[in-house]
Amino acid sequence: MTKTILFISPTGTLDNGAEISIFNLMKFLVKKGYRVLNVFPDYKVPSQEEYQVELQKAGIETHGLSAVKWWWEEAPGGSPGNHYKRIQGYKKNIRDLKRIIISEDVNLVISNTVNVFQGAIAAAELGVRHFWLIHEFPEGEFAYYREKLDFISYYSDQIFSVSGALNEDLTNLLPKRKILNFIPFSYVKKINLKSAENSRIVQIGRITDNKNQLELLKAYQKLNINIPLVFIGAEDESYLKKCKDYIKSHGLDNVQFLGYRENPWFEVSEKDICVFTSKIETFGLVYVESVLNGIPTILSDNAGHKSAFEYMNEQGHIYPSGDLDTLTSMISEVLGRFDQEKLEAVKAVPSLKERYSLESVYANITEKIEDDELRHKKVNQKDIDFLNNRKALTKSVKSAVRKLFQLKKMS
Repeated sequence: MTKTILFISPTGTLDNGAEISIFNLMKFLVKKGYRVLNVFPDYKVPSQEEYQVELQKAGIETHGLSAVKWWWEEAPGGSPGNHYKRIQGYKKNIRDLKRIIISEDVNLVISNTVNVFQGAIAAAELGVRHFWLIHEFPEGEFAYYREKLDFISYYSDQIFSVSGALNEDLTNLLPKRKILNFIPFSYVKKINLKSAENSRIVQIGRITDNKNQLELLKAYQKLNINIPLVFIGAEDESYLKKCKDYIKSHGLDNVQFLGYRENPWFEVSEKDICVFTSKIETFGLVYVESVLNGIPTILSDNAGHKSAFEYMNEQGHIYPSGDLDTLTSMISEVLGRFDQEKLEAVKAVPSLKERYSLESVYANITEKIEDDELRHKKVNQKDIDFLNNRKALTKSVKSAVRKLFQLKKMS
């Protein structure tokens, strides 16, 4: 009998590594004969309509659910509505997921981010297997989930995390659980890079503080060379302003922001080098795409980048994050010996593509999908105590008392 697998999507868009990676896994599973469903938070935005179209073209059935907040209350994304509305939204989403699991005869639920929990609860209440795929380091904006690890461990039949530094961290934090690994996969179509006569420095990725474009701008200023610096990616307006203010104050006149491109590699030429300066990455898919396109590449040494760098046979160059002198000299050296760098980058592509295949990167997940062992999890009321409304009631009472006190003072 064909197994039915239900994926819980983090965002319902294809503008982040976790979604791109698991979109490719879902397509791979469809080709292997599984029935694949996907649930996403439906905020009625154009990018989600495009997401649905892409998934449906791949034979993946989509279910959009209205949500107040889709991620844990403590997770990034602010606090839309109020606590009461968020709790009611979570409860509704769990009921919706249970309805889908029952009506579609789902055999396995997979939560494709540490930030969602509704699928884990719904699966436990119905006695269905649940996997958790973790893409995020428990630090910075995601540090909050360290307090959720006991919950995650209990409500998972199997936990998977991105290979390398993240897997090591989670293995240390959950020593009693075997955390299996996977490599995020981004399908790199063979493209012909644009022909060009001169080199440029290119960075692909959203313009945000985490991607750290300011570090590259500072290195570019120190280089003091007359070649273009090109940024390709959607833009966080407040951070873009910081970048443009820096450009203006330092008189940099050869910097371009091209904005979002559906396939950014069509904008890259055969003479370009790529530089990635992120502060934090889980793995670094855009670095992988760069070296698979035969582009001389430089990347910062955050933990995720280092994991990807090691997996891709240390192709390219890695520098200590924050070290402007090393970054500047590295860019200068790669540009100075560009022809040799390009030759080595192109020569490495066939072996890297052989290593980076769907069959190998998701082997642990596909093997466990065929394993029908179910950990006997029962929903513990204490575990889901956060789904009550006492906090909201307490806030309401405190607010009413404050107002009454203020009225008394005024009178």
